[in-house]
Amino acid sequence: MSVAVEAPMPSMPLPLPAHFSHAEQSFSLKKRRPHFSSSSSSCSSPPRPSNSLPPLPPSKGCPSVSRLFPQPQSPWTPLSASLTKSPPPNSVYNPNKQQSYFSQCFTNLGLLGRGSFGEVYKVQSTKDGHQYAVKRSAQRFRGNLERNRSVREARNHERLCPHPHILDFVAAWEESDRLFIQTELCSTSLLLHAENQPPDEPSAWAYLCDLLAALQHLHSHGFVHLDLKPANVLITRSGRLKLGDFGLLYEVKQTGAGANEKEDAQEGDPRYMAPELLRGEYGPAADVFSLGVSILELACNIEVPNGGEGWQQLRQGCLPLEFTSGLSAELQTVLRMMLAPEPSTRATVSELLALPSVRKRRWKRRLYLMVVETVLTLASLCQVTCLETSLPVIPVCSFLTVLLHRVRSRLSMGNSSTPVHGSPLSGHRSPARSPSHSDVSSWSSLKLARTPSSIHSNGSCCTLTPGGSPLLTQLQTGPSPARTLQRGRRRRLQTDEAEPRPGFEPKNLLSLFEETSSEGQS
Repeated sequence: MSVAVEAPMPSMPLPLPAHFSHAEQSFSLKKRRPHFSSSSSSCSSPPRPSNSLPPLPPSKGCPSVSRLFPQPQSPWTPLSASLTKSPPPNSVYNPNKQQSYFSQCFTNLGLLGRGSFGEVYKVQSTKDGHQYAVKRSAQRFRGNLERNRSVREARNHERLCPHPHILDFVAAWEESDRLFIQTELCSTSLLLHAENQPPDEPSAWAYLCDLLAALQHLHSHGFVHLDLKPANVLITRSGRLKLGDFGLLYEVKQTGAGANEKEDAQEGDPRYMAPELLRGEYGPAADVFSLGVSILELACNIEVPNGGEGWQQLRQGCLPLEFTSGLSAELQTVLRMMLAPEPSTRATVSELLALPSVRKRRWKRRLYLMVVETVLTLASLCQVTCLETSLPVIPVCSFLTVLLHRVRSRLSMGNSSTPVHGSPLSGHRSPARSPSHSDVSSWSSLKLARTPSSIHSNGSCCTLTPGGSPLLTQLQTGPSPARTLQRGRRRRLQTDEAEPRPGFEPKNLLSLFEETSSEGQS
């Protein structure tokens, strides 16, 4: 009598996180998102991100509010050591006034962003006149457990500072059952900055070096971030990356965490979540996996899936070959080391920093940031000196631009070396993005408008192109239209031939639909 042999059961896929319902089946190119404007925040609230956790329900223990008599403001409580040691003077904050501590000590300059956990405002301190960012919790404390978690977040952030790649902590306080955290003000987030740049491998290496330094400092103090993603990484004026948003920060005990402490730990965005977090294993390896997913997203300009087959393949160590085939072998090796399925076989931060491919790019990154920050400091000092002494402003932008171009060409830095928008040197572009003829003309006219002394008596002016070479623009009185059109075509053809093509070109699907609709109507 033959006995039927059962076929071996296939390996069960990992369970999916419970915070999403619409799972994407595969990888796709990143789509441009509309930028959030603080000017329109008063008219309509921005939509809540689909990948964030749902907001907490309103507190049921709120005191009754009278509509006839004004309610007294709840006293503020300092939560940071810096604010406890040096409280604001009486000239800045008067507790007898009806205004809150936030209203008296800061001038609200606008809303920077809003999420499910809180709101971030751009403020100016009435104490020193500097600008900062203040994060206010979205919901009131519903009990002592939630309050203790928020207080622990602020104090842990204070313990991590200062570090060149950690967001600087200034102060934290509690007012009206809400948490307020005051930090340094940065220019933008890595997510928004990368959406305006083409996919560039040198930029991905620069991001990797900065964030590895931040994780090394974080893990050496016994903490795990658990929510590392491009949206939680900020960029300064010089292009330095700083890790922020420590709301899910988890302290790893040497003797093992207790049951209550593991219950307090929360998972972050499911797109960047490590597979072991679904099993309740919290450790530094989870941050390495999240960093690997972030670098993959930035280097290939792809949308990381929320779930489905693509989500499962990434947790099994399979990279999307249709997007990673254009990357170098060194970067692909580093990504596989960071995206290993098991945390025991996954590379640590120390092992990644010891790789020759990372070390040779890390010292170049350090040198470039030092030069850029020194140049920005000198430019600020020159502007302040000219304003105080009523001297004419010296046109030093051209000299600083040439200096930065030479440093970048020597160090072979990518688009990440370009200062972010808003800095004094943000007008120049990186060599990887050779502009068209119209871009060069607009850039030249901008420089000429700022430095009219550069126009010489011979009827020509010397303007620096983003590539670092001087561009002679003739100022003719009456050129013929046909000759001008021929010159424009020649320059455009020369620019298109010399323009380097990026490995991955983001496709704008909306433009394709618009072209199709216009052809159909015609």
